[in-house]
Amino acid sequence: METSRKPDFCEPSGPQQEIPESAFADIRERLLIESVKSAFGIRQHGGVRKPCDEAWEWILSENREMPFSFATCCREWGVDPETMVEWLRYYRKKMLG
Repeated sequence: METSRKPDFCEPSGPQQEIPESAFADIRERLLIESVKSAFGIRQHGGVRKPCDEAWEWILSENREMPFSFATCCREWGVDPETMVEWLRYYRKKMLG
């Protein structure tokens, strides 16, 4: 009988690479788009799945100042996080009923 086991994780063998600050805007944009899609149950190529509660929790998180928080990702693109949450709540209620 085969049992599954967790993979062994080890420390990186070489020097860790830092993410350049110039890449943060792109990462924030992708994180924002994909998390909102996931919260509404939209797959990457337009399919449908169960909405992801974890993505919705990230959107509603009170943590506003972390480098990759929902609020920080919104502000990076000139969007007011509170307004965005209001719109997302409206559409979520309308879609999920």
